[in-house]
Amino acid sequence: MSARPRSRLVIIALALLWLAGTLRAFALWSHVPLHAYANSYDQTRYTSCFHFYPDRPAEVPPQRNSPEAPYAHYRFIATDDPMCYWSSELLFAGATAAIWKAGEVLGAGDVHSVRWAGALRWAALLALSLALSLAWLRRGDARAALANAALVPLLFADPGNTLYLDTFYAEWTALLAAYAMVGATLLWRDTPFTRARWLLLALAAFALATSKIQHFALPLALAIVVFALDRLRGARFGWRGVALAAGAFLGFWLQFVQLHRGGAMMDAIDQYNRADVVFTALLPFADDPRALLAGLGVDPACAQYAGRHAWEFPDLPERVCRGLAGVGRGAELRTLAGHPRIAVALAAHGVAALDPWIAKNLGQVEGGNFAVIAPLPSLGVPLHAWPGLQFALLALPFAGLVLLFARRRSRTGHALEYTLLTVVLMAGTLAVTVLGDGLADTAKQGHLVVNGALAWLAVALVGAWGRSVPRSWNQPSMPRFLPRNGA
Repeated sequence: MSARPRSRLVIIALALLWLAGTLRAFALWSHVPLHAYANSYDQTRYTSCFHFYPDRPAEVPPQRNSPEAPYAHYRFIATDDPMCYWSSELLFAGATAAIWKAGEVLGAGDVHSVRWAGALRWAALLALSLALSLAWLRRGDARAALANAALVPLLFADPGNTLYLDTFYAEWTALLAAYAMVGATLLWRDTPFTRARWLLLALAAFALATSKIQHFALPLALAIVVFALDRLRGARFGWRGVALAAGAFLGFWLQFVQLHRGGAMMDAIDQYNRADVVFTALLPFADDPRALLAGLGVDPACAQYAGRHAWEFPDLPERVCRGLAGVGRGAELRTLAGHPRIAVALAAHGVAALDPWIAKNLGQVEGGNFAVIAPLPSLGVPLHAWPGLQFALLALPFAGLVLLFARRRSRTGHALEYTLLTVVLMAGTLAVTVLGDGLADTAKQGHLVVNGALAWLAVALVGAWGRSVPRSWNQPSMPRFLPRNGA
């Protein structure tokens, strides 16, 4: 078979993957009634920045959460306290608000569809996937291009992710930023420095660090991995690590400043996170909960709240439990260091708490009362049905890392770099989630963990399949619109 027909087959295969993913995502995005995650209050932190809220009766406070069901329509409502939380998620919220405002100017009315937000999110994901796969093709690596495109129908279009499309949660933004950061890092592994590449990597790291407070240090950890691997293979100037570290540091600084902001919103977030760590991550595994609280300087009588989420307290946690305000991250870490059994139990339960991937504690159907969507093809279904399968899935990248290190020839390849980035992303996300918010909402806050494992498995399977085709298919003659060796 000539090079030109091979190139056509590769392009057709890529197009079919993107089309299949888009159709799969469209089925859920367009569903009537709306299928999406309800607002647990987190969305209000972002929508308040632009003063738009669910379209509800006037007597309902605009900023009230609605965990029982999502809303398909929003409108602009002036409020005194914007409760604006800084995040890269504001890019999607702001773009949606701009479209709605333009619609009002054009006479479209003052009630707006949330599906605009979902369309923007999917368009951004599709554009990124197209850019990465076409860049791999320009470098003559059809297998990498196909593996990248396969993530669209297999992973990104799964309800475990698409239920975030028609919402204003930051999970999709974090997923997109992590995908962009890891994808570009691998793509430009053996390419020379350019200002454009440097800036794009820095922006991806910044977007990930600022997406959610749980990810404030994650890009820094990934930057260290890139630095270390560049040194291992003898690279003189690891420009990718410098770019990642620069964007990560700026994001870390912004989150650090945000954590020290005043106001009711930041105070409530701080109290809830602290209470969730103490009462869902430490007390349930303590031999003597009262003694542990006393050691932390907290009223021992509060042992009655062991296992409860912060929102289940009769009032703000620090009003209920005297001394809780003095429990900082240092005290929590010292407690884990002094009670190894608690640390081991917490680690095991943290992994188990990643199930279910499709959250069950939020309504998913417009107009329902904590109703969930009808069973749809999703990787989350078998993972929830067979917990052992999820444990195996999460262990695969770690096992792969051991095997790659054992093979001397693999120590400087793309496979090792991708696997190590995946392992650090998974472990770092879970650790910060558990230590920052306990086991209160692990599956949602640790959304990147399962995504990272699934992406690694999908890429590994496509890569293994690619080794079975003739070597010449991996470097087909590119169409005219794809000049070779570009990046």
